[in-house]
Amino acid sequence: MRSDNCIISRRPGEKMLRFKLVTTFSTLILMTSISISAAAFEETTIPTELRGDGELTLFRPVKNERSTFKYRNREGDYDQKVFDDIAHFFRCRMTDEPHPIDPKLIEIIDAIEDHFAGREIKVISAYRSPTRNNAMRRKGRRVAKRSLHMDGMAADIEVKGTPKKLVRNFAYKLKQGGIGYYGRRTFVHVDTGPLRTWGWKPTSTTRSAAMANK
Repeated sequence: MRSDNCIISRRPGEKMLRFKLVTTFSTLILMTSISISAAAFEETTIPTELRGDGELTLFRPVKNERSTFKYRNREGDYDQKVFDDIAHFFRCRMTDEPHPIDPKLIEIIDAIEDHFAGREIKVISAYRSPTRNNAMRRKGRRVAKRSLHMDGMAADIEVKGTPKKLVRNFAYKLKQGGIGYYGRRTFVHVDTGPLRTWGWKPTSTTRSAAMANK
């Protein structure tokens, strides 16, 4: 039977065939996506001096979730399954969309946790979907049009019981990305982009400590 826009067939088994084709096609897309993600994951290179102990406990206040991630296996390699769990933990607060998180970001946060004797780290802002980012811009929030939060490369964090200036200064000492400081805000922004700062200017002492760590 023919309609104006399509051909409708009543032949036995055709519906099942179409279902199998669609299912197979969807599976191929998923496998390709996983393969690409895994390839990018394996290419990540982390500076030796940055590597923490491979275990990180995080608290996400907006979701009231606390989790411990042992993201390296016994051989010292990254555990992809654990990074899938991290992607879920860092999901967009508005849409609940997960997104792959840059392993270097996790290493930075782990190094900060280890430096401050394992004090609890709160993740205030993690992955930010385009929907969330655009909504924040419409409300007049000072966020970048193409924020690194949208690429899983940034997080806003607090270290329990630790002055944010100390967190900021140590993050800068690592020399592994951007460090944002927002005055009265309780958190510090860290990311895996180029080394840069905003909201503050490193003192000569802070710069000297960072160069000594290079």
